[in-house]
Amino acid sequence: MLCLTRKTDYALIAMGYLAERQGRVVAAREISRAFDLPEALLMNILKRLQSRGILNSARGKHGGYRIAADLDQISLYELIRVLEGKVEAGCDHDETPTSSRRGWKPAPIRAIHSKLMGFLHEVTLSDLVLPGRRIDVPLEALKNARPATIDVL
Repeated sequence: MLCLTRKTDYALIAMGYLAERQGRVVAAREISRAFDLPEALLMNILKRLQSRGILNSARGKHGGYRIAADLDQISLYELIRVLEGKVEAGCDHDETPTSSRRGWKPAPIRAIHSKLMGFLHEVTLSDLVLPGRRIDVPLEALKNARPATIDVL
């Protein structure tokens, strides 16, 4: 099963924040406070993205980060690889009751894996973080969410 870690989640949150402030240098502390993210972990993530050319950094009192790369050219797959070092989907089927072959995966699992990897390659960072281009949350995911309350005086 594909499991996106906090690193990927925090990176996408930070990239979205930076995308909304295009051209402006934003401190890691500002992003951390805006979303209540652990500052040390966020700083490591931003440094990793900067080292790969996705972000630029500026040092000093008014230092921080800004987007450097064309987000239409970077896939979600690439972001995960930058942060995690590898992208894995699907369970490890080294030992199955029906086969003693190591690494064997049933055809349906291979098909799902292939589709999922294709999706990760197709979705760009701009699809996830740029205002006006973000992929919407499916309505089914919102059905169990608690509705916002409005106080009426």
